[in-house]
Amino acid sequence: MKAINNTTQSLFTGNQLQKTEQNLLSILGKISNGKRLNQASDDAASLAIANSLGNQARGFGQSISNAYDAVAIAQIADGTLGQASELISSIRVQALQAANGSQSAQSRQALQADIDKSINQLDSLAKTTTYNGQSLLTGKFTDKNFQTGPDPGQTSTLSLGSIQPAQLGNQELGTMAEINVLSEQGAQNAVGIVDVALSQINAMRSDVGSRQNQLSSTIANLATTRINTMAAESTIRDLDFAEESTNLATMEILSKAQLFATTQANSNKKNVFNLLQGQF
Repeated sequence: MKAINNTTQSLFTGNQLQKTEQNLLSILGKISNGKRLNQASDDAASLAIANSLGNQARGFGQSISNAYDAVAIAQIADGTLGQASELISSIRVQALQAANGSQSAQSRQALQADIDKSINQLDSLAKTTTYNGQSLLTGKFTDKNFQTGPDPGQTSTLSLGSIQPAQLGNQELGTMAEINVLSEQGAQNAVGIVDVALSQINAMRSDVGSRQNQLSSTIANLATTRINTMAAESTIRDLDFAEESTNLATMEILSKAQLFATTQANSNKKNVFNLLQGQF
């Protein structure tokens, strides 16, 4: 009976020692990579939550990047609109000069030539302002959706008008492309066209500025939410080094105690076996 008890004790202490060593290896693995959760067996429910939070955080990160793309486009457009405004303002000055009764036919022709150059520059600005191969200010960049949230439907829309001379002005007075200051009346009409065009440019800049402000606010909110989400994931996934260091020390002490107990149990088992052999 004593031999059976010693054998049972030896098996028990051996199993306990094996479990303790497995726990030690697990703790050392966690400490080495700083993660409390390394596999589903660590805590399946918590790992699922941590993975979900991690996916959300990555989604917020990409949404921020998308929003910055929209901001970059708005900034490029605003810069070009500023240049367009300056060009059109210079055309207005020349149209006012041409409207003066002291101008001769020759001087009006010279002013018209300068205005034509400015109009060509304006057209060139419209055609060469692009982002990632897309024309921004020719009327083609309209109702563009930017994914500024991690879920479907969370988008921001950006539309940009055209600054091509043929698109600036109105039906009543004509367009920038039709400006003709070779006569006093034509010059007066040109001033009216330019004023309409400047109003249109200002409206575009106002809308672009408003969109930029909205996007900046969206980015700030996304960044805050992303930080909070990452912090929540970290709380679940990352290791509490102080707690795990205590666990490590406890397991090491327990391992030594169990190793001693196993050694003693094996020694007792051997002694009993020797005694039994002696009896026979």
